[in-house]
Amino acid sequence: MSVSGIKPNNFCAKGKLIMKALVYHGPGELELEEWEMPQPKAGEVRLKLCYSAICGSDLGAYHTASERFRPPLILGHEASGVVDAVGDGVTSLSLGQKVCCNPPIYCGKCWYCRHGHYNVCPNRLSLGNSVGVATCHGTFAQYICLPAYTLVPLPDNISLLHGSMMEPLAVGYHAAANGSFTPGETTAILGVGPIGLLTLMCLRALGAGKVICCDLSKARLELAKRLGADMVVDTSETDAVQAIRDATGGLGADRTLICAGAPGLFHSAIQSTRNCGDVILVGMIQSALQFCPMDIFGRDINIISSYTFTDEIYSAVEAVHSGKIDLEPMISSIYSLDQGKAAFDALSAPENGELKVVLDLWGEMRGNSKWVK
Repeated sequence: MSVSGIKPNNFCAKGKLIMKALVYHGPGELELEEWEMPQPKAGEVRLKLCYSAICGSDLGAYHTASERFRPPLILGHEASGVVDAVGDGVTSLSLGQKVCCNPPIYCGKCWYCRHGHYNVCPNRLSLGNSVGVATCHGTFAQYICLPAYTLVPLPDNISLLHGSMMEPLAVGYHAAANGSFTPGETTAILGVGPIGLLTLMCLRALGAGKVICCDLSKARLELAKRLGADMVVDTSETDAVQAIRDATGGLGADRTLICAGAPGLFHSAIQSTRNCGDVILVGMIQSALQFCPMDIFGRDINIISSYTFTDEIYSAVEAVHSGKIDLEPMISSIYSLDQGKAAFDALSAPENGELKVVLDLWGEMRGNSKWVK
């Protein structure tokens, strides 16, 4: 695949087409480099990437070494761009068309792909990481070649800037619709970082009933209220479990969505959920947990994982296109690609108030009120 075949180029040799790329060399190490521009093979298109948002997983790689991110690597997978060139056999997309990325590059032949679960295809490549069969360079670069089937067209009324948010919005859409979703139910969200807030927006678009949001951040809880939360719980002052039970007449939430990675949230979710309710794991809790299975079994609670998404990205695009979801409040800062490391450092600062930070790969948003550098 061209996505994993582009190479660094330390000097601009005559005749070579060169692009800028932000390259990960290990925790705390991001370098702006010149790399050879990729060329599309049969079935692929080349994108002129315009915007790429920073995911929590990108930030995790910046903090801690992991086999999921083997350097040197171009990170990034939340992106939008314009079709710049097409390879042989591509008829579904045309030059100049606006698209966003659906990150898994899957085989289409295995049991999982044939049954609609291509997000866990064992033969996949995944943009901007080493999950799957090989390392796959991502979208913190000015160009990339991808199979045509991984690209989702953007309607005219969705900007390329907002197009870079479709991938995390699809994560939220998958989470919001997961489990025994019933319009009118009470849903609790534990953790209102970017994914929690996007999940809230999707719950509202899907017609959910009462939504209770819990977090330590007063600023994020205030935003959750503006985005449609019926009740917010500041867990620095109030016990989330008791607040949720009080709000539901002692019953508990019909569904509780864990949208952050703190291990203690698993126990809180179990206690916050009514008998026969659903606990949805969205945030990546990566620590081992101790719990008594009877706390789950004896109450007939369903534990459901919500790992990324598949075709929900089309539903996410439609929700924005129809005006049910406005992504503008989610973007807190825009940085140039040249200042990509500064963006990661800002996100890493203690008490940082950022939500979604987007890298502008060509400097088109310079002068925008959210532009930082």
